[in-house]
Amino acid sequence: MLKRIGKKLINNLGLKILALLSALVMWMVVANIDDPMIKRPYKTSVLPTNEDYITSQGKYYEWLDGDNTVSFNVSAKRNVHEKLSNADFSATADLEKIVYDEKSGMWRVPISISTSKYSGDQVEISSREQYMDVMLEDLGTCQKAIAANTRGTVADGCALGDLQIVGSNLLKVSGPASIVSQIDTVSATINVDGMSSDVTDSVIPVLYDKEGEVIDTSKLTLSLNTVTVSAQILNTKDVQLEFATTGEAADGYVMTDVTYTPGTVRIKGKTAVLNPLNKITVPEEVLDITGIRENLVTTVDISSYLPSGTSLVLNSDAKVEVTVHVEPVITRVLELPTQGIPIQNLREGYRASYDAATIPVEVRGAQSEMEGLTAADLTGSADAGNLGAGEHILEVTLEVNREQCWIGLPVTVPATIERDPDAPAGGNNTPSGNGTSSGGNNTPSGDGTSSGGNNTQPGDGTSSGENGTGTADSEQSGDAASQGNNAPADDAGAAGSPHAGDGAPAAGAGE
Repeated sequence: MLKRIGKKLINNLGLKILALLSALVMWMVVANIDDPMIKRPYKTSVLPTNEDYITSQGKYYEWLDGDNTVSFNVSAKRNVHEKLSNADFSATADLEKIVYDEKSGMWRVPISISTSKYSGDQVEISSREQYMDVMLEDLGTCQKAIAANTRGTVADGCALGDLQIVGSNLLKVSGPASIVSQIDTVSATINVDGMSSDVTDSVIPVLYDKEGEVIDTSKLTLSLNTVTVSAQILNTKDVQLEFATTGEAADGYVMTDVTYTPGTVRIKGKTAVLNPLNKITVPEEVLDITGIRENLVTTVDISSYLPSGTSLVLNSDAKVEVTVHVEPVITRVLELPTQGIPIQNLREGYRASYDAATIPVEVRGAQSEMEGLTAADLTGSADAGNLGAGEHILEVTLEVNREQCWIGLPVTVPATIERDPDAPAGGNNTPSGNGTSSGGNNTPSGDGTSSGGNNTQPGDGTSSGENGTGTADSEQSGDAASQGNNAPADDAGAAGSPHAGDGAPAAGAGE
């Protein structure tokens, strides 16, 4: 049975295959000639028109769920469909025709779909009315000044200078009132990381709410999409602060110090401006200490005292905490040994000695400075004032080796001045008292005559000129002749004589 069926299937197999192929060709020919109408789905985006109608009503709209596409059916011949795509269709929603559907509680806009590739006779778009669901809310508008900011850190030794928006810095915003009302600030940020010279860039402004969160602008209309920001890069330098004071503390008080924090600030500016700067001096009138009896503590804003063309790197450095320290003045009396006090302006050929081992010295000063003060902290000298032999009171000039201490009362010391027997004799043009004087290394003669050197000046006797002799008419004592190098004799005999000094008569002097 099966063999019989198999024979029938393979019998005339070639003719059977040929017949099948002929049938297929015949069907294709018939189908192409007939080309029946068929329906296919398409999809395209909806373009809104007459948007001003909505905004003129003070409203903002958006497609519900953000979907602005529409699906529709198109009837056309198969060969037409094969040439059609979604891009061949356009859909518009005329917002002037917006209606409110009470049943759904939604605003709806009718959609019009068309194609320009084929005529209405060739393409039939579904006649079913389609709508776009729209959400309406109040339209909000605002305008904000754009603030320029930076991101990153400039190169070492540099600092930011002027930062500005190039061109308009006013941003106008419109959109849903619920979003617009959240806008607090607008910032345009330029990247200055590693920069050592001025930089300019075009950046997108960013909107922030009061919490500092970024606001999505996809539903907003901005008057500016980008702004140009310019950043100036300056050099820096650390400089010392210096405070001066005016006035005096109250009686019995003294200013001891001025302290302040910070003591050094970093400023920025162009190199030519910074190079000559070493310190910032705050004028003395800022700190008036007149009559104060306790520390003066104040805060000084140094911004206005910065040199022209400079500014602070850190704005926090502008406020400087300043303290002017004052202390009560106390008085102490120290016993100063006279042994270590040198004598100034002592006549040549004279010597002096103090008549007291110590002298009292009144020292005044700040309490903290007076602690531990000893006579070793005093230095100075006595002034002989070219005084002659005898007992004298010499003025003493002293200094205290403490900054806030000083000598309270004038200091004097008793001293005796006398001729120094060990001083060398001789000299030219030595004036005498009432006797005869000789210059050089002359030796007085036995009869009162002294041999002269050059230009010997006699007292009441006669004098010889060069190599001459002078004869004394009176006893050479007390106010007798003296010699030396231009040193006048006071109550002494002629120098160079073995009896000179203490009023002893010169050898060979007549009586």
